[in-house]
Amino acid sequence: MTIKKQFLLLIALLLSSFFESAQIKIKNFQLFVEIVESKEDRARGLMHRTELDANAGMLFIWPEADRKCMWMKNTSIPLSVAYLDERYVIREIYDLIPYSEKNVCSKSKKIKYALEVNKDWFKEKDIRILSKVSLLD
Repeated sequence: MTIKKQFLLLIALLLSSFFESAQIKIKNFQLFVEIVESKEDRARGLMHRTELDANAGMLFIWPEADRKCMWMKNTSIPLSVAYLDERYVIREIYDLIPYSEKNVCSKSKKIKYALEVNKDWFKEKDIRILSKVSLLD
């Protein structure tokens, strides 16, 4: 591994250590997710990362349900986002464009969570609208 790759891996590990993590399940698929709850952490999200493990993601949590928006400022990883309601049911799924500062907003005002994963992860696993997300212990 080159020094540059080692450095980038170290930076990614350091950034990921700032977030609480959890394991979730959708259908029979498990994901390891970083949990972000503060306004600042939600704004930063996966910025400046160069990769995301195949079965990893980021779970964004807001204190109240409403219409939510995501963007890809300073984010090079192609991602998909699922908007979830208060019962952890997927209500909407969108693909996100790297480095785009255009907001991708939910249509529903009942969104409390957003789950970002590698682009097409939901499609490859046949996870659709109304799929339920479960938090594992």
